[in-house]
Amino acid sequence: MLDVIYDALASVTLAIFLLIILAVTSILGTVILQKGNPEQYLMEYGAGLYKLFHFLALDDMYRSWWFLTILILLLLNITTCSIKRFPRAWRLMTQSPKVLDDALFKRMKHRGSVRRNIDPEKAIDEARAVIEKHYGKVKETREISSVTLYVDKGWYGRLGAYIVHLSILILAVGAVYGGIMGFKGFVNIVEGTAIDRVPLRGKNTAMKLPFTIQCDDFRVEYYPGTQQPKDYSSDLIVFRNGEVEQTKTIEVNHPLIVDGIYFYQSSYGVDRNSTVTLQVFDPTGNVAGPDITVAAGQSFNVMGDPSNYQIEELIPNITAGRPGVKVAQFLGNTHRDFYLLEAAPNRDKTRGGSVYFKIRDTNIREYTGLQVAWDPGVPIVWLACIVMILGLYIAFFVAHKRIWVRVDLDSDDSAVLIAGTSNRNPATFEREFESSLADLKDALKGKKG
Repeated sequence: MLDVIYDALASVTLAIFLLIILAVTSILGTVILQKGNPEQYLMEYGAGLYKLFHFLALDDMYRSWWFLTILILLLLNITTCSIKRFPRAWRLMTQSPKVLDDALFKRMKHRGSVRRNIDPEKAIDEARAVIEKHYGKVKETREISSVTLYVDKGWYGRLGAYIVHLSILILAVGAVYGGIMGFKGFVNIVEGTAIDRVPLRGKNTAMKLPFTIQCDDFRVEYYPGTQQPKDYSSDLIVFRNGEVEQTKTIEVNHPLIVDGIYFYQSSYGVDRNSTVTLQVFDPTGNVAGPDITVAAGQSFNVMGDPSNYQIEELIPNITAGRPGVKVAQFLGNTHRDFYLLEAAPNRDKTRGGSVYFKIRDTNIREYTGLQVAWDPGVPIVWLACIVMILGLYIAFFVAHKRIWVRVDLDSDDSAVLIAGTSNRNPATFEREFESSLADLKDALKGKKG
């Protein structure tokens, strides 16, 4: 039973099957939001799909038991494949024949011979020169009846696949270590304020930072004539022990990095404590009541006006680089939205109500939303990438070539035999071998005893 399990784990078919499953699940993990808030899933997918995603752990797929099980099976498969096949590869690397006997010569696909009345010692010298020209340093095995010259080149080329396997194991270790020891969080920093704690995603705790991050300024650029953001950035200051350590303007995909902790520009918004002060006028332009200071989401009434008003949104840059306010008006069963613009103070007069409003002053502060991540497994992952590149280079570009040339020492009926083999690129090796055989024949012409 153990042998059956071992053979199943070492199956290439199992490896392909697991890789396909991982590829499909990775696509799902890219399409489906991971580790979001329940409100985000309900808004985007609806209650039914959210329940299904949560039941199947598709909302936190990379930490689910089934994904980790697939990953562990793949690692076991890679390990057992390597263990099962490595001894043969090691023998081929370290136990290459040093004598070209008749049996080995007949087994070789690439072989050739030259039979003449040739002085053996001169033939050895000529053969050595030809082989060194094509394949490099030559070793020699001398017997009573023959001398074998041989080259064992690129033996480490057989290690390429095993190095790639090792890189995958290192990659998995780095990913698991980073997932366990690292953290991810999200924090909003209002302009002019600082934080030293980051709420952790999916947890009710916060991570204390060994420094303080302050948002000095936040900027957003819109496409002309729209409220669609074109670009946004934050000026961040890092304080440590009361002193400025560094400053940086971050944008999307251009994070701030402090002590290996990444701060990514992720979102933005208006601080809920921001307020607007409105002036109230009657249709003739006379002041109809005291100024009103309200925040977003707050309702207010005006004496003599039966409507109920609510501030729906404070907009820092609505037109001409100046702020505006979106207001909802409720009268009985009717609902109407309108905008107040600081750049157009008399705009609301055309609404035709019993009163109209002007913006007297705004106290709008924006916040920058930062995604915070610390992954101590990143250096391990980088190491895995370097090892993988090395393994792939060796696997695809380094061939294990073995060449033998045997010179018989019988001066009456001497012969020179040449044979070779390569574990990859057979077409290229065949051309090299034919070229070396032709050079050997040319070199041995006229070398009489």
